[in-house]
Amino acid sequence: MDQIAIPLRPILLFLVVLGRVGGLVTFAPFWNLEGAARQVRIVLALVLAVVITPVVAPHLATPPSEWPALAMVIAGEVVIGCALGFAGQLIFSGLEFAAQLFSTLMGFSLATTIDPTSNAQTTVFATLARLCGLSILLAADGHHWLLSSAVWSFQGVAPGGLRVSPSLAQLFVRLSADALAVGVALAAPAMIIMLAVEFTLAIAGRVAPQLNVLVIGFPIKIAVGFWLIGASLYFLPGAFRDVLAAIRGNLIHAMGALR
Repeated sequence: MDQIAIPLRPILLFLVVLGRVGGLVTFAPFWNLEGAARQVRIVLALVLAVVITPVVAPHLATPPSEWPALAMVIAGEVVIGCALGFAGQLIFSGLEFAAQLFSTLMGFSLATTIDPTSNAQTTVFATLARLCGLSILLAADGHHWLLSSAVWSFQGVAPGGLRVSPSLAQLFVRLSADALAVGVALAAPAMIIMLAVEFTLAIAGRVAPQLNVLVIGFPIKIAVGFWLIGASLYFLPGAFRDVLAAIRGNLIHAMGALR
């Protein structure tokens, strides 16, 4: 009876691609939601690896078949995938920070809730900003950008070719600073107006001590906050366009730093 020979190269390439795609799914926006079951994300990573492997296989060398060397290559692929996903996630962190800061100025920090997508205690506006950002990301085919970056990364960084350099660490430090800057920039107009309201209420409390500033301050700040939200709807498309452009730029910079 003839023995069935199973080719080893496709299996090794699949494991390598699975490591990079699995790291991407772990940190990338939308796919890293805690609300999705872990089994679903595992199946998603497997399906994406099955689809991507035939595309990149002709351009890749055969990975080592020895287990210690193969484990080192797969670990490097996981790091590359995590780096790409983390680069896309940082800008969303800035968007959530802006919404969290605005909610605090409105007084909604007293009514925090558990965000089911991240299992973190947050305000309503931060959760709403995250969901709106994810909806716009999907509508703009942002998830396709992430998949494309995973495919392109095999051309720039071959399996086993990861080089951890100071430029990579500097890149993520700068991306973290950019995420904070994006959050502050988005919330800056609201911060200025809400601080003006706070100063007005403080002056009113000094001029008329009989006024209960704490009681009347909450509805005034909430009303001004909702007015700001309505007034900013005109500028939101441009802001989200800049956020998506920043995500795409971060992916390009991350692929360049991984070489």
